[in-house]
Amino acid sequence: MKYSRRVLMAMAAQSALLASSSGLTRAAQGGSLTVLDWAGFDDKLYWADFKNSHPDASVSFEIGASDADIFAKMSAGDQADVFHPYTGWLRFYVDEGLVEELDTSRFSNWSKIADRFKELGQFDGKQYFVPYDWGFSSVLYRTDLAPEAGASWDAMFNPDYAGHISMWDDGVAAVDVAAYVHGWDELELTAEQLDQIKQDWIDQRARNLFYWSGEPELVEAMASGDVWVAYAWQGAYATLRGQDVPVAYANPKEGRNSWVGYYGIRKGSENIDLAYEFLDGKMADETARNVVENFYYGSANQDVMNAITDPELVEGLALKDPSVLDRTHFSPNLNAEQRDAWAELWVDVKAS
Repeated sequence: MKYSRRVLMAMAAQSALLASSSGLTRAAQGGSLTVLDWAGFDDKLYWADFKNSHPDASVSFEIGASDADIFAKMSAGDQADVFHPYTGWLRFYVDEGLVEELDTSRFSNWSKIADRFKELGQFDGKQYFVPYDWGFSSVLYRTDLAPEAGASWDAMFNPDYAGHISMWDDGVAAVDVAAYVHGWDELELTAEQLDQIKQDWIDQRARNLFYWSGEPELVEAMASGDVWVAYAWQGAYATLRGQDVPVAYANPKEGRNSWVGYYGIRKGSENIDLAYEFLDGKMADETARNVVENFYYGSANQDVMNAITDPELVEGLALKDPSVLDRTHFSPNLNAEQRDAWAELWVDVKAS
């Protein structure tokens, strides 16, 4: 039997619609998804809305140790459907074709997200990433043991605190901190300046008790008094305050660093419908509220942030200061040459 071109096109369109509907139905009823995330985010608290709406879906997690680690995994062909990078690393996924462009009309919670966070996930006018969490990096210090440490990032190098300093194990953060202390633009560093930063951290190594990679180990060391001064996120500050440990979270003269965490969908994911629904769940109220109340991170969901009254959270996230993010250093978007050079610098520092 022969059909006209118009009839064939109509049949094809109907078939595509049915296939799409079938895919969404399967997603609602079950399906499987793999998420490449950071330690802790695999807890059901941080994907609660998706779990509630997809009780039969199977979600497995792979854990990355850092942005560099997650990017390396994705570049090597990791088949995770969804991944969680932070500002400063987003562009690499776009440039190397590792992330799907998003159709935001598919999200029911998109209107809850603050525009400033949406924009950081856009490249060349296209949305590639959904924002979830945000916060600060700054100097965390024991007010009883190092009461003057909050004035400047220079506390991370101060010989008065030798043996009681802990730096995060991350090359990008190390270059940022040293650049702040010197008053240099981290994106315009000369070879000589980068050499000086390397030497700064080589000298600092003898004063550094350990390089931390997860907040729990840092919190334990500061609670015990072994660490007095550390590079930290505000989550560690809030946790220690909750334990009645005498700590303060600095607003150093050079400014805090700030960051935003995003979720993207791997280019070519075979589970794209489910991945869209997972991202939509990340923006929903319960999941957004959980990252604030349990991790003490900010949420990109503005409705949730506007409802916060807990004084510890208000102070830790500086919520009474609406301009606070404008006075911080957002993690810069590096180019590939800078990324590789800074990673190599850090390897050399730790091997020295």
